[in-house]
Amino acid sequence: MGIRAQVTFTNNLGKITDDVEGRLHNGLAAAGERLLALSSEQVPFDTGTLSGSGSVSTPLGAAEPTVEVIYDMPYAARLHEHPEYNFQGGRKGKYVEDPALAHKDEMGEIIAKEVGGDS
Repeated sequence: MGIRAQVTFTNNLGKITDDVEGRLHNGLAAAGERLLALSSEQVPFDTGTLSGSGSVSTPLGAAEPTVEVIYDMPYAARLHEHPEYNFQGGRKGKYVEDPALAHKDEMGEIIAKEVGGDS
């Protein structure tokens, strides 16, 4: 089982129009790609298998618009949840959670820019 970080947007204003929903989906995907890039700088790296398993998913069938950053190796969750492990090269546990929290404003700006239609 891998590790997933899930970000959910809650719409408190009622129904989202199809156009806005499409832009929100694109913004979530862009924010997810940015988080994947940030986490790839921290993910434990030995042979590159874990790092190479990283991906972004924006499931269309979710109840609320969602993006998932996924590291899909059986040991991904164990390494993520043990920041006390001493990884080589300055790599660390919490390799998805920490960048997500540290860069949450940036993620929000990426989403807001796409939803707002700014180029």
